[in-house]
Amino acid sequence: MKKLSDIEIQTIKDRLDRCLITYVEIYDELLDHYISALEQVASEEFGNRMEALDEEFAWSVVKRMEKELLNSVSNQLQSSQLQALKFWKMDFWKVLVIFSYSIFLVMVNLFISLDVMLVFSFLPIVGILVALLYHSGNSFSFSRDPKYNRPKNVILQGALGRYVLIFNLLNAFFLGTSTFLNIHGFGSWAMALMICYTTILNIYALSLYGSINLKNLKLIR
Repeated sequence: MKKLSDIEIQTIKDRLDRCLITYVEIYDELLDHYISALEQVASEEFGNRMEALDEEFAWSVVKRMEKELLNSVSNQLQSSQLQALKFWKMDFWKVLVIFSYSIFLVMVNLFISLDVMLVFSFLPIVGILVALLYHSGNSFSFSRDPKYNRPKNVILQGALGRYVLIFNLLNAFFLGTSTFLNIHGFGSWAMALMICYTTILNIYALSLYGSINLKNLKLIR
């Protein structure tokens, strides 16, 4: 078995970069597959074997792999999160912090104002969203190269999709309802709804964290 040169490895990476692979797991898996296969052939056969691999993992094949991988991860996240949502299985101190924050919101409303409480209600929710965006690979790039592509973590991409879904659903219900109640003079009910909104989303995020922290999540079949 021969060792590939830096130029040969860069040739492989250039080809994978042209595929605009979405997930880093697939990128790493294909890179490893290419290297392992090409180390088995002589240097003069490198080009022919490389072309065969390119045909085997054509753009359409790679995109199908991405779709299947995301679906697999999403299904596993759903299953594991259902287990993580069992209240008695959650970390006691983390749950205590969530409910302590809810009490803090009540105090802010009572001693300061509902508007300030609303600001504090959104802080952990938006913070979780920003953290997921950053760690999943969705942070902004300063590269001016139009071909630049940064593969993303598929587990966090799946988690981000689930969080954004529940985030939007709860936004539509709780924010719309609490705004309506506040306009019509039911400020205490609006406060209660916002506290429920924050608490539910924080508990959901906690269960989601428990799901994405799995070390045995099977990615590439």
